[in-house]
Amino acid sequence: MLDLNQMSVFIKVVQEGSFTAAARILDMPKSRVSRMITDLEDKLSVRLLERTTREVRPTDIGIQYYEQYKPLFEEIVDIHEQISDSQKDASGHLRISAPVGFAIELMGRWMADFKSAYPLIDIEMVFDDGELNLVRDGFDVGFVMGQLEDSSLIARKLDDTDPIVCASPDFVKQYGPFTHPEQLNTVPWIEMGSRKGHTHNACFINKHTGERLEVKQHSAVTVNHNEIAKQHMIAGQGVGISSTFMTYEDIVSGRLDVILHDWQIEQEPLYMVFPSGKHQAKKVRAFIDFFIERAQELEDLMSQCTDFSEVEQLERFKKYLTTKNLYSLK
Repeated sequence: MLDLNQMSVFIKVVQEGSFTAAARILDMPKSRVSRMITDLEDKLSVRLLERTTREVRPTDIGIQYYEQYKPLFEEIVDIHEQISDSQKDASGHLRISAPVGFAIELMGRWMADFKSAYPLIDIEMVFDDGELNLVRDGFDVGFVMGQLEDSSLIARKLDDTDPIVCASPDFVKQYGPFTHPEQLNTVPWIEMGSRKGHTHNACFINKHTGERLEVKQHSAVTVNHNEIAKQHMIAGQGVGISSTFMTYEDIVSGRLDVILHDWQIEQEPLYMVFPSGKHQAKKVRAFIDFFIERAQELEDLMSQCTDFSEVEQLERFKKYLTTKNLYSLK
């Protein structure tokens, strides 16, 4: 007879690569995890896992069993969740993946607010520049900057990343004034990647003529986190590509200048993605709605602030960071 508990333990061991890690996540003794896998192997009369002192990895048959069984198991779990979900508040373990460069202070504040609004949801956030595989790695939702490569995912475009070129006033004074992207071919860059092996393109488009120009980034510093990149830019060590919502406070305060206003960098979209073919649990729907609402609030605020002085803009932006309701800013 099939034992779904044994099968779920096998899936978790394969995903985590060890009995210890699987036992920790499943909140059960390691000895019990090992025993359940052995019983499953005895029942099937095959060896599913190769065990060494350093790692546990699936055999060829184990891989085949995992790939064929995992979707069926998830469908069974999904049916149970769909039935029980309608009878309870948003709860459970919510696993979120995002690029390292997306781990910004603003998202941290939003996630803290989300946890306060939904105390029954346990949050696990993993920031990784590796290629995203929601299904294989067990994520409920993820963020992707740039073009999507996995067509099996459902994607909701949040916005374009609104890239801008920034530099400190001292850097502009030393190397500028900047009037054409060609000047950026000979200056140091602070280069930031959004995922492994990828950095933001430096294709400039003239807003008036449509002229396109690709700039070669000569990197003085390469880093995969926006906050660290900003500190190098503020220190006058290079020009860099960022986004308005990540550098808004630094621009308004005068720590950074936006250069080449007549040119726009080719946009890269920002997507929220989640697996297809699955019932969306309340915890996932709650997160999607919450995040989209916050992103829209910030976009509205920044649009409104263009009518105010720089001092007023900065004051309102800081107030936004400590409030939950955009309308309290009016």
